[in-house]
Amino acid sequence: MGTSRRPIVWPAYLVAAVCFALAVALSLVNLSLAEQLKSAQTELSASRRHASLLTHDLTDERATVSDVMDRDADRVDVPGGQIVRVRGRIYITLHDLAQAPHGKVYQAWTAAAAGAPLQPSLTFLPDAHGVAVIAIPADAKNVASVALSLEPEGGSKAPSGTPLWIKQLE
Repeated sequence: MGTSRRPIVWPAYLVAAVCFALAVALSLVNLSLAEQLKSAQTELSASRRHASLLTHDLTDERATVSDVMDRDADRVDVPGGQIVRVRGRIYITLHDLAQAPHGKVYQAWTAAAAGAPLQPSLTFLPDAHGVAVIAIPADAKNVASVALSLEPEGGSKAPSGTPLWIKQLE
C-alpha cells in the first residue's frame, strides 16, 4: 500500500509572503517618490514664477537705464541729482543722498500745474551709496512740478513739512 503524500506547500507560501512584502515595500517607495515628485514640481513652478518676475524686473531696469541715459531726454537739475523726462516717462535720479533717519522714508511728489497741490507718489530709500533712481508712475506730459520730502514710513497724503526741494518743469 502506498501512502499518499501531500505535496509540500510551505515554499509556495513563503514565496507568496515575500512577493506580498515586496509589493508593500515597493508601494511605499512609490508613494514616497510620488510625494517627492509633487514637491519638486511645486518648487519648479515657484522657481519659474520667480525667474519670470526677475526677467520682468530686469527688463524694467534695462528700460530705465536706457531712458536715463538717452541723449534726447530733458534733464532738470535738482539738489543731488536730476529729473529726467523722456518718452512720456519721468525719473528722479539722485546720488549721495543721505540715509533717511530711522522711521523715515523719502517721498516723491508731483503737481499737474503750477500752484496745484502736490500729489503723493512713491516712497523710497537710497542704496548704501546714497544712490536712488525712481521711476515716477505718472505721464510726464501731465507733470508740471516734482518735489521730494522726508516722511514717516509708509509715506504721507500731504507733505508733513517743507519739502527738501520743489522743481518746476518747463
